Amino acid sequence: MIRRYCLVILLSALAAGCSESPEKPEILVDEETYISLLVELQLVRTYSETDRMDEAAADSLRDKIFREYGVSDSAFWESHEYYQQFPQAQKKRVEEAIERLRKDRMEDPDRPAGTQR
Repeated sequence: MIRRYCLVILLSALAAGCSESPEKPEILVDEETYISLLVELQLVRTYSETDRMDEAAADSLRDKIFREYGVSDSAFWESHEYYQQFPQAQKKRVEEAIERLRKDRMEDPDRPAGTQR
């Protein structure tokens, strides 16, 4: 199941087209924070798709995650669009996010994906 979600992350990250001269957003989320947010948001998405969380609760959790990282959702999505303009580098970022998801899953295989320890 985690493989399916990892594939979704990879495909969605690589799906954006490339522009010739991408414009850097006014607020660019640094790569480390961006990757951490990708992981966190994927976990929320996975958990919400198990019908254990309604969409309102998922939205609330996403808002909390953005607050904890000190990043607005618009800054994240603008950074996401910008980073997608560089497919090779974005592939590496997405692979890092997938690796973190795998590592998290391997550390506690009995814990459902997206739940806290």
